[in-house]
Amino acid sequence: MITINGIRPLAVNKKQAGVALGSVKTLQRMLWCARHQPEDPWVKIVREGRPGTECLIDTASLEAAYARIYHGETPPPMPSERKVMFGRN
Repeated sequence: MITINGIRPLAVNKKQAGVALGSVKTLQRMLWCARHQPEDPWVKIVREGRPGTECLIDTASLEAAYARIYHGETPPPMPSERKVMFGRN
């Protein structure tokens, strides 16, 4: 369970989520899925980040995503990573 100063927040920003997960790259993949794969979003974005505002991620969905990782799933690589992984140009 994610807590900040002893309180479980309803939403966390990207920095807090990255610290909770321990991997910024995994968080980036989860956010990419949330934005581009509605059939398997991994996390729920409460508010998109824009200049002057932070991206907020639903805490319960982040905890559920961690449970998926704990049980052996991994978020798919982003398109930019697929090119490197599979040698595409």
